[in-house]
Amino acid sequence: MSLLKEHNVFLLQGSNKENRKKYLDESLVLISKKIGKIIQKSSYFESEAWSMNKDTYPFYNRALHVKTFYSPIDILEKIYDIEFFINKKSIMNKKVKDQSSQNKKFYKDRKIDIDILFYDQIIIHSSILTIPHSLLHLRKFVLVPMCEILPKKYHPIFNITLLEILGVCEDKLKIKKILFN
Repeated sequence: MSLLKEHNVFLLQGSNKENRKKYLDESLVLISKKIGKIIQKSSYFESEAWSMNKDTYPFYNRALHVKTFYSPIDILEKIYDIEFFINKKSIMNKKVKDQSSQNKKFYKDRKIDIDILFYDQIIIHSSILTIPHSLLHLRKFVLVPMCEILPKKYHPIFNITLLEILGVCEDKLKIKKILFN
């Protein structure tokens, strides 16, 4: 009998450079090897860049439900490793994943970006990590893929479902499902 508890973590993958699908797929393999078992994944969705220049190349996004034995901080470290491996940036240029910072006005193009959206029903607010993700309720590119895999998931702060949040989301950016052969 294991003393470790399995946790439900929800992640969002995003890419807007070069072969976007390839980078989502590569990171999925690494997530399954380093973080946990992929339980469910949304379709691929293409969206306009959020809080970036208008001429920025569109993003592909996908939501994931992962079962893991790791803590949120351990997952964040593993995400850094995956992003670093795929993005092949120098350690000094690695993006700081302060998800609690809403002061960040513009984001950068990237081969892969992975955000922690939820971890069970816990709430964390620290200088390096905020769970649930502090901006998910404002972003259709997060809500639409999440609603595809778990529309009735309750947000632990707002105490309403993701589908209800999507219904009142004021994000006007276009998002569409991408189908591949």
